[in-house]
Amino acid sequence: MEQFISRPTTASPAPHADDLFKSYPVRQVDASAIPRWLKKAWEDIQANPAASLFYGAVFAIVGIILSMFSAANPAFAVAFTSGFFLVGPFLALGLYVLSWQRDQGKKADFGASLVAIRHNSLGLGLYALTLSFLMVLWVPASAMVIALFFNNIASLSTMTGYAALWDGLLHMNNSFWFSLSFMGVGFLFAVVAFVTGVVTVPTLIERKADLMTAITTSFRVCLTNPKTMLLWAITITIIIGLGLLTFNIGLIIAMPLIAHASWHAYRDLIDKDASIR
Repeated sequence: MEQFISRPTTASPAPHADDLFKSYPVRQVDASAIPRWLKKAWEDIQANPAASLFYGAVFAIVGIILSMFSAANPAFAVAFTSGFFLVGPFLALGLYVLSWQRDQGKKADFGASLVAIRHNSLGLGLYALTLSFLMVLWVPASAMVIALFFNNIASLSTMTGYAALWDGLLHMNNSFWFSLSFMGVGFLFAVVAFVTGVVTVPTLIERKADLMTAITTSFRVCLTNPKTMLLWAITITIIIGLGLLTFNIGLIIAMPLIAHASWHAYRDLIDKDASIR
C-alpha cells in the first residue's frame, strides 16, 4: 500500500463580502419624491383602470373573507390577516408588470400580467417561498405573544367579534404591555419584509436578477435613503391602513396605488442602465 505523505496546505483567503453580495448601484432620492410616485401611480390606474382595479378587488375580497373568519375569533385571526399582507409584494406582481409595460410605452397586456412570474420564475418563486416562510414564522410568534398575556386561552377563543376583543383588552391588567409586545413583534417582521423587499420584485422582473442580488439591492436602498424609506414605509402603512379601516373595500384602490407607486420608486432609486457590481 502506498505510504501517505503529508503536504503543507496553501492559504485560501476568504472571499470579500463585495464578491458575495452584489447589487445594482443605488441613487440617493429625497423624500419629496414620494408624492410624485403616488401621482404616477394614480396615472397608471387611470390608464388601466379595469386591470388595476381587478387586482385591488382580489385583495379586498381576500381581506373581507379573512375578516369574516376573524369575526368568530378576532384575536388569532389578526395574526393571519397581517401575515397575509407580509406576502403582499409578491401578490402585487401583476400590478408591477402593468406599470412596467406603461413605462416602456407599451399597451397594457392584462393577460401577460397574470403570468408575470414567467419573467423570472426561479427568482420570483424563491422570493415567494421566502415571504411564505416569514409569514409562517409570524403567525406562531404572534400567537405566542397572545398566549403569554392571556392566562385563559379558552376564554379568549370564545370572544366573538372585535367589540368583545376590545372590551377584553380594556379590562386586562396588562393590556398596555400586551399591545406594545404584539405591535413590537409585528414591527420587527414588517421591518424585515420592507428592508429586504422594497425594490426586490421590480428588480427580479425587469433585470431577471438572482434573489440575493435583488434583496441586497433593496437593503442598500434603505441604507442609502434611510429618511426617504422611513417616510415611504409610513406612507404605505397609512394608505393600506385606511383601506383596511373601510372594511377592506378601500383596498380596491389602496393596493394598486401602492404597487404602482413602488414601481416608480424602484425606477428612481435604481439607475435604469446600471449594471450589477
